[in-house]
Amino acid sequence: MQTVDEFKLRYPEFKDTDANAVGFFMEDADAEIDKARWGKLFKRGLFALTAHLIQLANQAKETGGAAAKDVVSETAGSLSVAYAPTATPTDGSTYHLTAYGQEFLRLRKLVGIGFMVV
Repeated sequence: MQTVDEFKLRYPEFKDTDANAVGFFMEDADAEIDKARWGKLFKRGLFALTAHLIQLANQAKETGGAAAKDVVSETAGSLSVAYAPTATPTDGSTYHLTAYGQEFLRLRKLVGIGFMVV
């Protein structure tokens, strides 16, 4: 298993995140990635997926569990906000919602995983 310290070196924006929480999400990510298949890219993929899962959890805290949506229109007088509909890929994944998930997808393409059944 990779270390939390290594994760925080790669992603210093999570330096203040509780080590136990990082470890918890890292275990989740580890369960989703086949180390033998990922080979030399395993650690990078594991850390990217861990960061993605932490970021989704942080977003859920900020929104009270509601899906994050992009603001497409704002008005200051009498306050009015319009949100874009949440676009979800046909496979139902959430990887597109964070930069970390997008990095995970990029690495996954390098590894050659077309699709996975979990």
